[in-house]
Amino acid sequence: MKKNKWLSLAGTFFVLALTVTACKSTPPAEPVPEPIAAPVENVVQAVAAPVSKPVDDALTALRDRMEALRNDCLKYKLDSYKADEWVLAEAARAAGLKAYGVEYDVAKKSFEEAISRYESIQKTGMGKLAAELESSIKEARAAAILAGADVYYPDQFVEADVAADTALSLRESNDFGGAYDAGQKALLRYQTLRKGMEVIALKLKIDRNGFEQYAPDDYASAGVKYDEAAAAYGTADAAAYESATASVVLYNKVNNAGFKVLTAELVTKTDEIRALCDAIKAQQSMPAPYKEAQFMYEAGLTQGNRGNWEAAYGKYSDATTAFTDIFQEVTLKRNAADVAIAAAKNKQDESSELAAKADELAPLPKNAEGYSDEPIILDETTVSGEETK
Repeated sequence: MKKNKWLSLAGTFFVLALTVTACKSTPPAEPVPEPIAAPVENVVQAVAAPVSKPVDDALTALRDRMEALRNDCLKYKLDSYKADEWVLAEAARAAGLKAYGVEYDVAKKSFEEAISRYESIQKTGMGKLAAELESSIKEARAAAILAGADVYYPDQFVEADVAADTALSLRESNDFGGAYDAGQKALLRYQTLRKGMEVIALKLKIDRNGFEQYAPDDYASAGVKYDEAAAAYGTADAAAYESATASVVLYNKVNNAGFKVLTAELVTKTDEIRALCDAIKAQQSMPAPYKEAQFMYEAGLTQGNRGNWEAAYGKYSDATTAFTDIFQEVTLKRNAADVAIAAAKNKQDESSELAAKADELAPLPKNAEGYSDEPIILDETTVSGEETK
């Protein structure tokens, strides 16, 4: 028993010895470095990253309302009425659209600001626009009446009045968009009726002067356009006004072609009467009237060079009348002077005959006062002027 215990102890001792020997021969291990902790601020940033708030129907409705207001303003070109305010509204809109779906509160606030600014622009701008339009409507209506449209087109004129009344009613109820649209209809209708009267007047002039022969194609097209305007009136007012305007343009071309022919004939006549004036030296006898007549002649030449043949015809007509008056007046003066000179000579002959008889009965002494052997000379200016009186 004891022997075994010893062996056991000896074995234990041997193990311990080996352990001590091993510890002395193996170098100590290096210490393992501790892990470096991440900076606190980086951890905080990761936690504080923004979380998008979902878009709801209320925010979308704000956006759509903002866009509708903006489109209305652009439709009526209101961005030019308050340019500074428009820039601010556009900036708010851009900020809202950028934040939409990212930062709910920023988008909502920006949309509300933009809406407020667009509404202010709309109210101010449409009010000013409506006032301008109302003034234009009154002027167009007065012009149509002056042209006789209310009598010639009574039913159509009533339609224009109805549109004007509707525009005024809508404006009073603060429906600025509706008021503007109705006002535009009224304005176009009054203007179309005035153009219609212009067409009627031109056609009558052309037919009276027989000008159709000088531009038959334009004459036919003008009639077609007038019919189109009549058909579109009250339903497609912009198209009606456009067709009526085209009809006026075409009839003016026909009228101009006719007056070009008449002017060529009139220029020949004017040149002839002016030549007669020059033959009797009317420019020296009546310089001011001759200068005025020549000015009219040159004005006719200018209008003709511009292609305004009716205006040219009018100026040449005035020049012809003026040169004719000058010729007649100078001729009358010359005739009157000739008559006066003849009468004066007759009186002189009679006086000489009487003096001769008196001299036979009671001869005057030589060199008597008032006596002269020289004949009396009467010039034309003395006879025709104030001294003859």
